[in-house]
Amino acid sequence: MLATFWSNFHQSGTTSNAAALSVMIALEYRLRLLITHNQYERSGLETTFLDRQYVKNELMNSRDVGIDALSGFVRYNKADKDNILTFTTTLINKKLDMLAGTTITNKELYIRDMSDIVENLLAAVKESYDLVIIDASGENELKDMIIEQSDIIVVNLTQNYNALEHFFQQYRNLSEKCIFILSRYDKDSRLNRKNIMRRYGLKDKLAVIPYNIEYSDACMEGKLIDFLIRNLKADREDTNFELITSLRDAAEFLLKKLNINIELKKLGD
Repeated sequence: MLATFWSNFHQSGTTSNAAALSVMIALEYRLRLLITHNQYERSGLETTFLDRQYVKNELMNSRDVGIDALSGFVRYNKADKDNILTFTTTLINKKLDMLAGTTITNKELYIRDMSDIVENLLAAVKESYDLVIIDASGENELKDMIIEQSDIIVVNLTQNYNALEHFFQQYRNLSEKCIFILSRYDKDSRLNRKNIMRRYGLKDKLAVIPYNIEYSDACMEGKLIDFLIRNLKADREDTNFELITSLRDAAEFLLKKLNINIELKKLGD
């Protein structure tokens, strides 16, 4: 299964939402996941999970791991689960792997090279994992090819009237394949979940993730996994309860839309 996280606006929480839901699913379900992104320039995905200096000085300087190394392999070889693993970075052992992004900074070169092999690459990783999550922020031809191959598109929006109107005016043709997440959600806004669902006809297609400063800091500091593990069993009196509950609900929401049997895959206490 392939789920692509995308937004028509910047600063819509696409990267953090993709990262957080991948971790929640890995922690709570019997599924093995891969997360990656399609940006040809610096992405925040790697530094959401890992120390910034490690990403800069080691991970992105390695020629043996990441999407550049894997795409080079796929161009001339048939990839399977075992050899794909050699190109990834383990985030949660036997549960969640990351395929680091490209070090190519030339857009035209990156798009040209990836366009030639993206179908084979996606087919290979989909065969090797129960669920592949791609952060496809931005607009480029590669994003369109990834969306075409996706089983579901997770559109990340905020309670911004202009962003909402822009999506439903410009991308209505995508909506059959879409589910939606409202990032930095404020239940007291006039543009609350109920009103947005009614206005845009999104019955059973909209999840929310509230703003939480501790969560936001953890994403910026490369400590997302630690934060979620530490707060996974937060109770109602905990300041992070609302966030964890929303992330858990959003993860379940995504899996159900992918027709994954969550009762069968749910881990016990």
